[in-house]
Amino acid sequence: MSLEKYVENAWLRREATSPQEIADQLGIVARSIRDASVKDISDDLRFYATFNAVLALANTALRASGYRTTNQSGHHTRTIETLEYTIDADAKLIRKLLGFSKKRNVASYDSAGSISDQELEQILATAENLRQTVDAWLRSVHPELLGNS
Repeated sequence: MSLEKYVENAWLRREATSPQEIADQLGIVARSIRDASVKDISDDLRFYATFNAVLALANTALRASGYRTTNQSGHHTRTIETLEYTIDADAKLIRKLLGFSKKRNVASYDSAGSISDQELEQILATAENLRQTVDAWLRSVHPELLGNS
């Protein structure tokens, strides 16, 4: 599979980005991580905010690569899967992120209080590692999209 195969399957479309869009995406990441650090809210909401940061990081890499997901069922999953082709993420990381997605769905729609301390700590650490990876990738592969940073 490749990003071009995703286009052929109508899961992605080619679309140029801009430094402003990348800055906006990174702003979503920063806000979500900040929100997740508020210990006075539930672990479920902290997990949800952190997953939002993960999704925004995957979307940042996808947009920097010149693609956008189509708004069809499963587009969050597709966004995470594209990390293999953007930042060269390994299958283990992608499986972990997809597991977080399923857990987020349970916490959001099925069962309050379903996030454990360990799961919260795991997603927080994973999100921070992913943020560092995406930042380094942007600086290396797409520095023109970082404006004056």
